[in-house]
Amino acid sequence: KRARPLRNEMDAAPGLLLAEARRAAAAAENEGVLTKRICDQRTLQHWKLSASHAALMQFANDLAEAVVGRAVSDTCEERPVIGALLAEFDAMAAWIDEIPPIQQAMRYGNKAFKAWHARMAERAPALMAELLEQRAAPESGAPAAPADAAAELAAYFAEAFGSPTRIDYGTGHELQLLAWLRGLELMQVLDPADRPAVVLRVFERYLALMRRLQTTYCLEPAGSHGVWGLDDYQHLVFVFGAAQLVGHARIQPSSIHDEELLAEAGADYLYLAAVAFIRKVKKGPFGEHSPYLNDISAIDSWDKVVKGLLRMYEGEVLGKLPVVQHLRFGALLPWATPYND
Repeated sequence: KRARPLRNEMDAAPGLLLAEARRAAAAAENEGVLTKRICDQRTLQHWKLSASHAALMQFANDLAEAVVGRAVSDTCEERPVIGALLAEFDAMAAWIDEIPPIQQAMRYGNKAFKAWHARMAERAPALMAELLEQRAAPESGAPAAPADAAAELAAYFAEAFGSPTRIDYGTGHELQLLAWLRGLELMQVLDPADRPAVVLRVFERYLALMRRLQTTYCLEPAGSHGVWGLDDYQHLVFVFGAAQLVGHARIQPSSIHDEELLAEAGADYLYLAAVAFIRKVKKGPFGEHSPYLNDISAIDSWDKVVKGLLRMYEGEVLGKLPVVQHLRFGALLPWATPYND
């Protein structure tokens, strides 16, 4: 049968404001401009079978493999671009001091976050242009960077820190960071050899920034499953953190119940730091507010934990419509042609 074209973006987004729907429809008509494509179960299934889905899963797996057996304090190659990214995150953290939370009655969603996010989004296009200037010289015959590369990278970056409209943050925003990092590697700003530093330096600094944003502006968990989810906000931190601990002689999955160890080793291991943060911000027995993590602690090896968490990421993050419906596609993350009916 003939391939049926995907639904028009206007049809796929009845709940959007009219202006937003018009922008989405206009973007869909321009090659290389990011646009949302996943809008229903049909396009979700298309996404699950796509090369872009496989590429993001592979990239997450590659990053995990890059830090197996490595502590944050271990030395790793840090090219100037890594330092530039760290300096940028440090500057963004300083903005939090310049934009304090306002007094308001609502518990979640301090509106001062809108100002912080606006400053970050305004900075993003220039930052991406600066990063692309550091792009390694492509080999002879290699394709040039897409004309819209800076704009696409800026869009993923701006989405990685939460929603200024809903004043929330969750695994979908963390996914945008993954897409941004992969885009930097595709554009040869980053190199596969940078992957240890990407996780142990850049991602670690991103986590620190996000925890400050979460606690300062009381960001609401986006699409949280409560006790039926791994964590209210993130997933990849547990994948990469578990990978760090593969083969560790002393720290086992059950070690997360040792609060003295969490304090001692949390700075070196992302998984332990994430558990320590959860224990800090949530009250009550750990097994009650974090049953998934509690169950994982009974697994006998970190290698099994990593494999299970990657499968869970594919199913619960990349495979869930409420999460991936916000993912946008362009030259760096292409949307494949529609499949046949």
